[in-house]
Amino acid sequence: MLRKVVTVVAVPKWNKLRRLWIIQGQKNGIKKVFYSSTPGMKGKREVLDKYDDWVEFGGSSSLTVAKCVELYLEDIEARIGRRDGYREAELYTRLYILPTLGKCRMNKLNLRDWQAILNDARPHSDRITSLSHKTLTHLRAVIVGLHKFAYNNYYCDDWRGQLYIPQGHHKGEREILQPEDIARLFEPSELWYYPAFLIMLLCGLRPGEAYGIQKGDIKGNTLTIRRAVNNAGQITEGKNRNARRSIPLPALARQILDDTIARNLASGFRGPWVFCNGAGGPPIPNTARHHWNDLRAERNLPGSPYSLRHTFVSIVSSQTHLAEGTLKALIGHSENMDTFGTYKHTVDGELEGAADVINLTFERLKASEN
Repeated sequence: MLRKVVTVVAVPKWNKLRRLWIIQGQKNGIKKVFYSSTPGMKGKREVLDKYDDWVEFGGSSSLTVAKCVELYLEDIEARIGRRDGYREAELYTRLYILPTLGKCRMNKLNLRDWQAILNDARPHSDRITSLSHKTLTHLRAVIVGLHKFAYNNYYCDDWRGQLYIPQGHHKGEREILQPEDIARLFEPSELWYYPAFLIMLLCGLRPGEAYGIQKGDIKGNTLTIRRAVNNAGQITEGKNRNARRSIPLPALARQILDDTIARNLASGFRGPWVFCNGAGGPPIPNTARHHWNDLRAERNLPGSPYSLRHTFVSIVSSQTHLAEGTLKALIGHSENMDTFGTYKHTVDGELEGAADVINLTFERLKASEN
């Protein structure tokens, strides 16, 4: 959609004394003069192009996509710092947008050009054959955000239409641990972050939420999730407002938290973090992930630390008959999310529910190979 601006039509004139083409323009009460020293019709076209550029795009028609991306990232950093939103925008523009469109003029691109980015996006790893639906959804969000920034700053016109996710891309299947995997996971380990993995499983926490637990968050048998630690080690308020919640602690989980705090004190660490780093400071998620990879290889476990949350939801939703609203409150989902549909998995074997539903379920799983 083109913008409406108030302009005064201008005509280029050749100044014989100064040997220049000159055009004086006015837009929204602002006057501006443009020059070209090239004689003849070529110079006249040059000065008209400068004038038209200013009238239509505020002088930005020569702005490349690469420069626009640079300004866009600077804007994000100024608003939120180098947090998850910035890192995602930087990653997706660097991998998918700049290699193809970086040298193009921002105002010359149309919806079809941007749709081609989505259609042609390919993995940057030999380990996967196609991008997931989720990755393409994130890429589309970055493209839309970049275009909105450019449009608001008069770098381009608006689109007529919308971007779509091309068909044929898989929606990633969430990996979960089966009962025999859970039994192996509960075997003792000396890995420093090992207790955090058990808490993710027993409480259905996101990895960052588990790393963010401090001693003051534990009151009796209740754990309050107040913060998260992201992959860059930054302390955040969590994924969304639903993430900040209070949950009942299964007896197994409370014991693991108490044992971890006691371990820290025995090591001389008296700071607030339950899952502190090896020197007593804030958790280091990258180190924790290395510990998970070691544990996964040693015990032949599937997935990532996030799979422990998926496992919790799958087992609780399929085996304990908790109401969906209760489960949403436990794991921090919004009311409109299809929690049961999203986490519906097949869990091998039969599990029985009991009074202390979650704790008894995982007690059984813990001892399933004994």
